[in-house]
Order: sequence, then C-alpha cells, then structure tokens
Amino acid sequence: MISRALELRLLGALVAVLVWIPLSGIVSAPDAQAFIPRVDRAMKEIARVNRASGRGQALQLELTMRVGERPPIALGQLITHPSGLARLELRGFGGRVDRYLLSGRELLGTKDGLRLDRPQPLLQPLFFLQPSSEATLRAALEAFDILSDSIGLATCGEQDCFVIGDPRLAAPLPDPVPEPQLTDADVLEDPLAELTLDPESQAGARELAEPDEEGAGDRSGDTLDFLEGPDLLISEDALLPRLWVDTEDLQVRRIDRASGVYTIFGPIVSFDKLLVPAWFEVHEPGAEPIRFDVNRAVQVTAPPQAFSRKWLFAPADPSGSGDPASDSPAGLDESVDSVPSSR
Repeated sequence: MISRALELRLLGALVAVLVWIPLSGIVSAPDAQAFIPRVDRAMKEIARVNRASGRGQALQLELTMRVGERPPIALGQLITHPSGLARLELRGFGGRVDRYLLSGRELLGTKDGLRLDRPQPLLQPLFFLQPSSEATLRAALEAFDILSDSIGLATCGEQDCFVIGDPRLAAPLPDPVPEPQLTDADVLEDPLAELTLDPESQAGARELAEPDEEGAGDRSGDTLDFLEGPDLLISEDALLPRLWVDTEDLQVRRIDRASGVYTIFGPIVSFDKLLVPAWFEVHEPGAEPIRFDVNRAVQVTAPPQAFSRKWLFAPADPSGSGDPASDSPAGLDESVDSVPSSR
C-alpha cells in the first residue's frame, strides 16, 4: 500500500505539471512585463501585420538622406520587393549618382556608373517588413542565417521587442519538479522477489554483467562517444543576425546583421493606408549613422528586370528626374508604374 504522505507528494507533482502545460507556449519575462510566444505563432502574427500594413507587394519609397546630425546630402528612391530584391538610387545635391542593388545577401554598388569595390551597406533587407505568410518570412530569415526557431525578449528604446534569432535571449526552461523523497515505508514490495533463476540462468546473467578482459562487455564509453555532440554555446559578445519586432504592434523595429551593421526603424506612418516607418537609420561600426527620412511611399509593379545589373551600370539621367524608366537602356522595359495603394 502507498502511504498517505507519498500520495500527497505525487498529487502535488501532478498538479505542478498540469499548471505548467497551458503556459508552455508563453513564458513570463520578469524584467519586461511581457510574454514570449512560440516562435511559429509570432511569425504568423508578424506576417498578418505585414499584410494589414499593405506591404505585401513591391514598394517604392522616396527618401531624404543625411549623415549624422548634418543637413541632408542626397535624395533617394528605394524599391523593395518581398521576394528579396531591392535597389536604391541616391542623387547627391552635388550631382553625384550612386546606385545599389541587393539580391539576397549580394550587394553591388556603382558611383556615376562605375562599379564600387566596397559599396557602403546603405541598402539593407527592408523586405523583412514585407513577407505575408509565416513560410515566406521564415525563408527570408533563414536566407540571412537568422535562427528562425529562436525567440527572446529585449528592450528596444522605450519599447520591448521580441527578438528572433538569438538563443541567448530566449526564456529559460522551467525548474524541474523535485522528485519526492521515498522512505522504506513508501517502497512497494517487489512481486518477483520470491522468484529465483536456475543455476544456468544465474551464470549467464553474471557473464553479461561482468566485462571481459578487453572491456567488450562495457559499452558505456561507446555510447557516450556516440551521443556527444558539438558545443552549441554562444559567447556573450557574438554578433548574430536578428530581427526585432515591437511586442505591442508587431512592427519590425530593428534588423541586425552578422557583420555588426544594424538598421533601426522609426514610428509607423500612413501613406494612403500604406503603413511604413517614418524613417530608418543604418548603423555601421566605426561610422556615423546614416538616416533616411521617408517622404512618400506607394505600392508599385516591379518586374525582375527592374533589379537587373543593366540598371545598375546604366548612365544616370542628367536631368535628375529620378524616373526609373528614363534610366533604362533602349529595348529594356524597366518602367515601374507607381500607383497609390488601394488599401
């Protein structure tokens, strides 16, 4: 018979397990007064916000560029596609024209039509703001080596952000439920205690239990070697690519790259029901932040040719009209038909 004390201890352990099960999807964050959802649920909600914000197709942003706290130095036009393509044209007030083309993680740049060996990281993956499904968002993150199965919590300015891609910020596992301490009175009698093996079986059991001279009977070492895996610990100062989203509105607030470059986004504003950040800043280690203010944003139709290398190396329009079609080589339709968002 099980004692009353053991029954109470087992009941307490069962209650602790049942209480934990409904909360396994979210974990309380004591410092930020928020909850961390499962990463798949978070990405579904982020994709839903992207759809509701009207960013599910190609976008064209008209920008003003400045370095640090200095006056503006250029006007820009950024076209970003949810598939992972983006292009940026900057027209300096002194007549210089810079172009940048981003295809996945490959960044190319030109200055007045001449290739830049080391283009500045001005064009970042803003298309992380555009995926309209969990699958496309996960694919975009994994293309930039972001650990899409990890989600944590951190402060971002005056807000709290969910951070995808950094296991160091993930919620800790719950403390294990302590096992009840059994006494002699709590131990059940062995129903097989009165059974005995015949002499031959006893000899065979001893032979299996005792290793031979070469240690063939001891396989524990082999088992440990087989189960031993690589060291997955991440140092505290390691630079990981990460995606930060606001815990309240699930809008993207920051993108980190493994190079140390990161982009932060300002508050969301509306351009004819199209919701985009009012500004974004690109921070490169050892350099002043580069800020882009968004003056206008529209949905556009951007064919793949609009992101070709012919556009990148084409002579710039001397009139400075900024019309992508005017910079297209003859015979190549790279026009981008700008239409206001219908949302």
